[in-house]
Amino acid sequence: MASVYKSISKKKQERPVDEDIDDEDIDMEDMLDEDTSDSDEDDEDIDEDGGVAVNGQKTGSHDGTMPKSRVLMLTSRGVTHRHRYLLSDMTALLPHTHKENKLDTKKSGGYNMLLNSLAELHSCNVIFFLEARKHGQDLYLWLARPPNGPTIKFSVTNLHTTGEMGTGFSGNCLKGGRGVVVFDKSFNEKGPEMGQNGTEYRGLIREMLRKVFCVPKRGVRGVKPFIDRIIGVFGVDGKIWIRVYEIRESDGTQSKKGDENEKQVVKSKDGLPDISLVEIGPRFVLTPIVILEGSFGGPVIYENKEYVSPNQVRRDVRLQKASRYAQRRDTQTDHVAKKSTLGLGREGRKRDALDTREVFG
Repeated sequence: MASVYKSISKKKQERPVDEDIDDEDIDMEDMLDEDTSDSDEDDEDIDEDGGVAVNGQKTGSHDGTMPKSRVLMLTSRGVTHRHRYLLSDMTALLPHTHKENKLDTKKSGGYNMLLNSLAELHSCNVIFFLEARKHGQDLYLWLARPPNGPTIKFSVTNLHTTGEMGTGFSGNCLKGGRGVVVFDKSFNEKGPEMGQNGTEYRGLIREMLRKVFCVPKRGVRGVKPFIDRIIGVFGVDGKIWIRVYEIRESDGTQSKKGDENEKQVVKSKDGLPDISLVEIGPRFVLTPIVILEGSFGGPVIYENKEYVSPNQVRRDVRLQKASRYAQRRDTQTDHVAKKSTLGLGREGRKRDALDTREVFG
């Protein structure tokens, strides 16, 4: 309708003003037939990436670029300083994130509605939620696509932040740069592991991690057109190992200090700069626990039967310590009983004249 009214105003301006000629009635169908080209131009805009945006929404892309995505990152209450540093490292690593304050998970009704409403408020289509349990002993990661799902719950172990890596000033990545996300063969659809029955969930995990770590080319505030890091995602022993490396380039020349006339020695045969990888962190290991169909709810799609909770591990350790104590106590009781049966106990021995209890009794 806006295009129709715009065309009507244009035709009124082009028509000469004559007081003697009466205004003619304009048929709405005629105006719609004449202005189909104008309405098409207003409704459909060609995006820079090659996709077509209908009514402001991008419908597709021809060059394979990712659509615009934004990740909401936040933690629950009770996290430790290491967990906070991990979230800070992730927000510094990924420019298409929005960091939110801690979420109180002890409120009635859970936190699923709160997280979905926060994602809608900040225009985020991926939620990266770190939940701490047992006073910070256990850390869980929730990845969700609001508002329809799915949701994946991970257990985070072997956590090392960027400061704990001990790299010092070795990492010099550009803030706001983009990284190359590399998945190993275990996430390949045509690979041997994905071809087996019961491994379809790995494709879903790959797409969720791709939404988090892959930075779009355009539409992100503060993003730089440089690629200076590699984010590796490796699947080993049913776990997902996350590593971050810096792409370091050297000039490929080295000077000899022994000669008076310093000569330039080229390291690479092709004359190209030498490329090396330096791990800068953070690093952590994810163990998938459960996959839900909805956003923080719904039926269970996948459940890891081999997962053992940290509470069970701690309980087994306590039982093992208790069993050692019980075994030592039983050995001591048997030793005392054996001495008493042989008459070697303190009660079974006869007192002689030089016994302490007889002399000083």
